[in-house]
Amino acid sequence: MGKQKQEPATTWSGKMKEYGGGNFTFLSSDGEAIVFIVVGLPVLMKSKYQGKEGERIGCPVVTDEGYLLFVTGKRLGRKLAKHEKVFGTNAIMVVRHGVEGDVNAKYEIIVVPEPETFARLKKIASEDFEQSMIDDSIKEASEVMSN
Repeated sequence: MGKQKQEPATTWSGKMKEYGGGNFTFLSSDGEAIVFIVVGLPVLMKSKYQGKEGERIGCPVVTDEGYLLFVTGKRLGRKLAKHEKVFGTNAIMVVRHGVEGDVNAKYEIIVVPEPETFARLKKIASEDFEQSMIDDSIKEASEVMSN
């Protein structure tokens, strides 16, 4: 007996489950922000931007939308590392200050003080996150960053 063929999805929610998640994100616009909890160690990744090869940091995080690999530069990765002691107790917010394409953009890191934010994201992580998702997102992000 073979696998049953599933009917095609007919809703936005169904289609998005069918297509899979957007497993990685970047902050590229002025004022853009992300609130997350950290769920894994950083990963060094190779990238190509405007014809130049470089290195980026993949940060495994969970946001209100679920798991993402937050891809950023080494400078922000080092700044995040300074807050490692609160990764198990607080959510983190990162805000970009600088126009798109500005290699000298500044990043503001805020430790979110509300325990409810951390608890909400921790619950999402416990329900929707699996360690194997990190490898999948690294592969997907690497493909995008190498083109």
